[in-house]
Amino acid sequence: MKMSQKVLKFALFIALGMFLGCREGQYAPDDEFVDLYVELKLVSVASVQDPNKANEVRMAILAQHGMTPAEFHEHFLRLAAHPDTWRSFQERVVSRMDAFQKEHQNGK
Repeated sequence: MKMSQKVLKFALFIALGMFLGCREGQYAPDDEFVDLYVELKLVSVASVQDPNKANEVRMAILAQHGMTPAEFHEHFLRLAAHPDTWRSFQERVVSRMDAFQKEHQNGK
């Protein structure tokens, strides 16, 4: 998959979250889900050239977190149904990814 296709796919992913209607009640994903999402995102970025390996690693990460792909999807849909929460979730994801990059830059 070309990088421009990945960017488009990610943009559509974010747009989906922003445009889905808000359901009643509040939802805020816990830190564990944010960590899981970040790990999965990092695998996607790092494994662009080998999607089969990426899928294997994603399945292992989900298992480490005690979650099936269906459960992850359910959590994601719940998050996407609360656009007011989506922005803060993405800010937490970006913050964790930035921290990860800084740790690995300092470790070199």
